[in-house]
Amino acid sequence: MKQAKNDLKLRKLGELSFRLRSVENVKGDTGSVLRQQLAMSFVLIVAVRGSVRLIVDQEPVELDRGSIFLGGPGQTFGADERSGEAELYVFYFDVFAFPQPEHSGERSCPRMDRSSEALPYPGKMFVYPYDQLATMSADLYQTWHGEDEMGHFRCQIDLQEMLFYIYRNRRSKPENAGAAVEYAKRYIEEHYAEPITIERLARIAELSPKYFVELYKKKYGKSAIEYVTELRIRRAKRLMAGSPAKLRDIAHMIGYTDEFYFSRKFKQAIGVSPSAYMQSSRRKLAAYSPPVLGYLVPLGILPHAAPLHPKWTEYYYREFSSEIPVQFSAYRYNEDWRANLEQLRQISADLILAAETISAEERSELERIAPVKLLAVSRLGWREQFASLAADLGETWQAGKWLEDYSFQLNRTKELLPLVLRKETVAVIRMMNESLFLHCNRGMAGLLYGDLELIPAYAGESDVYNLPVSLEELKRINPGYILMMVRQDSGTIDAWASLQTDRDWLALPAVERQRVRMLSSDPWLEYSPHAHLRMLEQLVRLFPGESP
Repeated sequence: MKQAKNDLKLRKLGELSFRLRSVENVKGDTGSVLRQQLAMSFVLIVAVRGSVRLIVDQEPVELDRGSIFLGGPGQTFGADERSGEAELYVFYFDVFAFPQPEHSGERSCPRMDRSSEALPYPGKMFVYPYDQLATMSADLYQTWHGEDEMGHFRCQIDLQEMLFYIYRNRRSKPENAGAAVEYAKRYIEEHYAEPITIERLARIAELSPKYFVELYKKKYGKSAIEYVTELRIRRAKRLMAGSPAKLRDIAHMIGYTDEFYFSRKFKQAIGVSPSAYMQSSRRKLAAYSPPVLGYLVPLGILPHAAPLHPKWTEYYYREFSSEIPVQFSAYRYNEDWRANLEQLRQISADLILAAETISAEERSELERIAPVKLLAVSRLGWREQFASLAADLGETWQAGKWLEDYSFQLNRTKELLPLVLRKETVAVIRMMNESLFLHCNRGMAGLLYGDLELIPAYAGESDVYNLPVSLEELKRINPGYILMMVRQDSGTIDAWASLQTDRDWLALPAVERQRVRMLSSDPWLEYSPHAHLRMLEQLVRLFPGESP
């Protein structure tokens, strides 16, 4: 039905008219940002280099060279995290429709169509061959911002030619085997509750079953069927914890027709029967400290209450605010703690999870409300603390599975990071107002210079430091790569813009060789399992391919 509607819209494109409003060029390596915004017109996003993670109506859309995104009025969209090499062209345009006249001989007037479904195949599309589209995008941008007095008129024609090219060369699937396996993985994630076989997945990826099995295992470290089972078990756990549904109904909802077979699979995976798990999992948890969410999310647990804020816990707010019933303040990470305690008193929590760094007064007040477990985030490594918490919550299986996946992703990141990066020294620089700091926190020390074995440009008495540094000192240290973290306030952003025109900054070898990459404070300032996974994902996007 959906395919038929899109095909009908394709045939009726000739009844539409288009007007280009503006064109933007977003380059990740210059620090430019495609900020979250409400679309007032149609929007076409073309990725010409690198990869980018869009957030569209709170849903992630991965975009890289070979794919485009087409959105409509009323949608919210923006880039979450960009690779350092990512480059996008963003086209904003209006669509006009010519309604059929009521009587023959009458002339109809065009009307602006503001329906996000006015154009066929909205959302992400694959386009092949892609090189011509990238060239068309760059040419249109240059013409739009050029000095030709008829340039904007020419661009109206060019936009229509671009749309024609996109629809003429649209593909339902990626063009290479690796991307085809990713396509099959997304299919699993959307259809895991349906009957799934290797033969079906191989047909979807347009690969032979044998090659598909080998490629999937190599890419993800587990078989496709193992992944189906994991998704089903995770979904079952969420239903058991938050739904009054019977076991038979839960089994059917996740894709098992036989509840007894499901019970055996569940006990084999988790170590306890479904009924025992249901009794233990229906506790009302409260995450008092923001970093606690980074330990619960990998366990597949969302607390009943947690501190959320669109700036201070932006990722968790965006991803999980609709699923956490009680949300208390995370402003400046815990400034409103007295008000938060009052909210906690109202919800009858069974267990409160908090970081050990809270004050003695806070701890005393929390213990009057419910039992409290303190996470030793400042003393234990995140792996040890994660395993300890998982054992306390009866989620050892889930923690083990997650750690297996993390280990696989870590090794894969090592393979994907370019050799030239591993041969050069690396420095993380934080910028606050006009001041620069050589920076390394626990997470960076453990991941960058420990697990990934990158070479630190600065070696001090401690692995953890935050030291003021001048441009002259930075020149002496001479890092091969600079990972730049700019605080997101207006004063610092202005100072960063000014620094990029400073002669001493431009004379740094890493800057001259375009080896500056932007780090976001989230996840790099959080010390948790989930933050470490997100750090790996960001590093792969930051270094999609380098040459000496």
